[in-house]
Amino acid sequence: MGSEESDQMLALLQELSMLKEADAAFEASPTESEREAHRLRQERRDHIGLEMKALANQKKVEQSEQGLD
Repeated sequence: MGSEESDQMLALLQELSMLKEADAAFEASPTESEREAHRLRQERRDHIGLEMKALANQKKVEQSEQGLD
């Protein structure tokens, strides 16, 4: 994985960590007003997972192309 892809992956992992912390606070004392924010964090986590898979697949494609050269 190139430096740019590594930086992207690291940023995504950091964001996941922050989302997890926010959810821990929500689970400790859930309020009705926080439910929508919790739902949005879940959607973002799902999207981050897709981004991470795309980066991993991109790396596989790049490695395959290099092997064919």
